[in-house]
Amino acid sequence: MSIRIQGKTYLAELEESEISNEIQKQFPLNLKLNRSGSNEYYNSLPQGVKLTANGTSQVQSGYIYYFAGSNAFSLNFADLNISPYEVIEIGHVVDQSLIEMLSNGPKSIDVDITLL
Repeated sequence: MSIRIQGKTYLAELEESEISNEIQKQFPLNLKLNRSGSNEYYNSLPQGVKLTANGTSQVQSGYIYYFAGSNAFSLNFADLNISPYEVIEIGHVVDQSLIEMLSNGPKSIDVDITLL
């Protein structure tokens, strides 16, 4: 998967899971991701995902998550315990320079997400 932000393309790998596969059916995506707290950029996907899976409250820097409660796609740039909420891991960033860019990023970013 490629993630294009502010004219630069970053590579990411998606998990082999039913939820990840379901989300990929919505690609290519253009999302405005909003910064939330000190750990993520997120926004709702255009279409809901009807599947569920085990989640985690311990998010990690460089991982991509799906939050079923808000039908949200999330790019994380810091480790954080988000309990009582849980998210489902759907992938991870290959290009670590994306983490630095997100850490210092603005309130919102436009993101183009495509499959390679």
